[in-house]
Amino acid sequence: MVEYKNIVKPKIITDENDKNKHAVVHFSGMREMLECIEQGDYHFDNNGSPGSSREKFTYGKTIVGRDNVNKHLRMGKTADKFIKQYHKQRAMLERKAGIKQFLGRGLSCKRRRVYCDNGDDLSMSRLMGGNDNYWSTTVRESQRANIRIGMNMAISWEHNENDFIRLGASLAVISDVLTKLGYAVEVICYNFVKYNGRHKWDYFGMSIPIKMPNEPLDIHRLLTGGIQGLFRDKCFGLMRGAWKFAYGLGYQTRTTDLYKKELQLIHVVEQDMCETDEQAVDGLSDMMRKLSDKPVWMK
Repeated sequence: MVEYKNIVKPKIITDENDKNKHAVVHFSGMREMLECIEQGDYHFDNNGSPGSSREKFTYGKTIVGRDNVNKHLRMGKTADKFIKQYHKQRAMLERKAGIKQFLGRGLSCKRRRVYCDNGDDLSMSRLMGGNDNYWSTTVRESQRANIRIGMNMAISWEHNENDFIRLGASLAVISDVLTKLGYAVEVICYNFVKYNGRHKWDYFGMSIPIKMPNEPLDIHRLLTGGIQGLFRDKCFGLMRGAWKFAYGLGYQTRTTDLYKKELQLIHVVEQDMCETDEQAVDGLSDMMRKLSDKPVWMK
């Protein structure tokens, strides 16, 4: 087993001008992150007593308490409130964007007929002519296009549970739609903030893959990115204990192109893109229309 201290040791990357120093950490998955917290005792110590305003700030009202958050993250499950928000945004996007116009964009429909020694259709002319390859079949020439998207779960103190859930629902909706359009979707949940602490870093980012391109779509698991305690308990504990964040535990910011390049993200979901249901749907609709555009970091 890899030593947890090696896992949480950041890699330092900088932009072309050797400025804006980014410290980045990549977890292999949610379980590895949770195990690092346990092994390193990186627990946040200011979650508040049961029923307090501090507890509400940390966990919200739906998935409350450290043990409860741990269970949901390990199982990849959320709650009815998350699912209802997902269905609401999904229906709004269907009406807004007209999903059918995008069908098949991620999956080539080009086919060609090949002859072989077994297949679907028999060629009598080839059989009578003595050709061994007298069966024909139709094959697709290209495979599904892969696309990697990410969601920044780091949002500032004035936001509440509904904002977290809307953020997670936006990620789940776009992942669902892209999969149905024919794309092989990979999803990264990450925490990207301006750094405030002991080290001379400008930004900090930690990433957690929650869906590989070859894995089936699991809406509940995607929605776990919107569990408030994931950021305000799990990430806060790591940020304070492993990376020596000071007061404020970082500041909400847009993901830089350098970090998008590090994660190879084609598209990202950020809180300021989905402050309301309507804004979230508009952002997802616009994202779908720009799938063929290269992101800035690739140019």
